[in-house]
Amino acid sequence: MLTASAVAAAAPASPAPTFAKTVVLRPVSGKVLIRPPGAAYSTPLNAVRIVPVGTVVDTTGGRIELTSANPSPGSFQSGQFFEGTFQVKQSRGGGGLVSLVLRDAITRGSGCNPPPVHAAALSTRILGLLRGNAKGHFRTVGRFSAATVLGTNWGVRDRCDGTQTVVRRGVVIVQDFVLHKTVTVRTGQTYLARAP
Repeated sequence: MLTASAVAAAAPASPAPTFAKTVVLRPVSGKVLIRPPGAAYSTPLNAVRIVPVGTVVDTTGGRIELTSANPSPGSFQSGQFFEGTFQVKQSRGGGGLVSLVLRDAITRGSGCNPPPVHAAALSTRILGLLRGNAKGHFRTVGRFSAATVLGTNWGVRDRCDGTQTVVRRGVVIVQDFVLHKTVTVRTGQTYLARAP
């Protein structure tokens, strides 16, 4: 009879990401699309896959788990992301930080220039959205702010009037690009980095 350790040793190894070069994506639920750098169109993510940094991930209809490597050999971090489209970035100089850059579904030019009578109603129109639940060195980047997580369940929305960060659990450090300041946002709080 095989022991638990023997079973674990016999199991195939999971694919591992390479620091600042690749990440591992695992579909969790729904429909997820990916478009690696240089690809002409997006394709469904139906199984665990190693993809290069720079890949665009569409989770508007699903949820994925993203695993990245840290600078220390054998050290990894994971998070689940959903409800939005983003590009994965990681540089060698960031200490393992993974940036998820929002890709708005609606352009600011077409979505934020309504007739004056509708301007107030559309100021909070959401152009892009991303939610995450992660522990590790992750950051979501919108047009007017970036949110770095500290073991957090959070969301970020690009809107006509700015980039809004919503913290459902944990702590997020928000860098406001317009006001050039850093704000700590805690459980139940929101912060809007207003468009200039």
